[in-house]
Amino acid sequence: MNSRVTLLLFVTLALLVAGPAAAAERTVKRSFPVQPGATLKVDTYRGGIIVEETDESAVRAEVRIELATEDETQANQSIEALKLEMEQVGNEVRVRARNPRESRVLFAWEEKQRLELTFRIFVPRSSNVDLATLDGGVTVGNLAGRVVAHTRAGTIFCRKIDGTINATVDAGEIVISRCTGAVELRVQRGNIRTGTIFGPAELSNDSGDIEVLSAQGGVHATTSAGDVTVGFQKGFSGDTTVKASGGNIFVKVDPLAALTVEATTSWGRVQTTLPFAVEAGGEGKSAFSGKLNGGGPAVRLHAAGGHVKLEAYKQFLDINEES
Repeated sequence: MNSRVTLLLFVTLALLVAGPAAAAERTVKRSFPVQPGATLKVDTYRGGIIVEETDESAVRAEVRIELATEDETQANQSIEALKLEMEQVGNEVRVRARNPRESRVLFAWEEKQRLELTFRIFVPRSSNVDLATLDGGVTVGNLAGRVVAHTRAGTIFCRKIDGTINATVDAGEIVISRCTGAVELRVQRGNIRTGTIFGPAELSNDSGDIEVLSAQGGVHATTSAGDVTVGFQKGFSGDTTVKASGGNIFVKVDPLAALTVEATTSWGRVQTTLPFAVEAGGEGKSAFSGKLNGGGPAVRLHAAGGHVKLEAYKQFLDINEES
């Protein structure tokens, strides 16, 4: 499909208002027919992005625009400054919002002229999404495709993704319920929390914690100032490297899992009550090497400023359960 539709808010807003609304609130709606494997791209200077799955063969976009004043003249002036574009190029739908008026620093009396945007978009389950907002959260439902997401300030939340995830947050959190493919997550200041990740996981946090309920495909995780918690179930595969420069490392292990551990600390101790076959060092020391259930994927752990603790854990969620 090569049709191209461009929507400029200041031209067509009056035709797209969803029923009678106060001057301080508007809703813009558009729908684009797409083929399986479509891509949605959203790029906005501010506002939350919510993507939900649908069984339709179309991308439906709803953009809600709110202003903290009901002064009609002031509202219209603020809304006219918004450059909102929606277009379709081939099998890709693009939504873009810019506002030169809000790109500069606003004075206190201008705060009421700041627009609040919410992008709610329905896409087929097989879609790929590429989402970016400078100020707001990103929520993605149950999709079978590639997810790319970035926010400068906010939370990125993905439910069940049958594909891959690449997400970055400057200040906020990344929360992933379940992903069957590879994930690459980066936070500068905040936390990373995931459920079961089936593919290889690359996780990095400059200042905050990392928590992985179950790393089925192995994980490489680093944090400069925070704790790392990782769980391993029976049958997991893929080597693991975990480094915590300024925190502790907690490893929760299914007693039936097979793994080979090399754990070291600079200032703390390695602690475990699991029946490892110790090969070097020992429990309570700063270095420990051993095999559990005959050995398996390599798990390398280093806590520069804290302890390493390995413990039995049986309360994993069913990895086959729909999230």
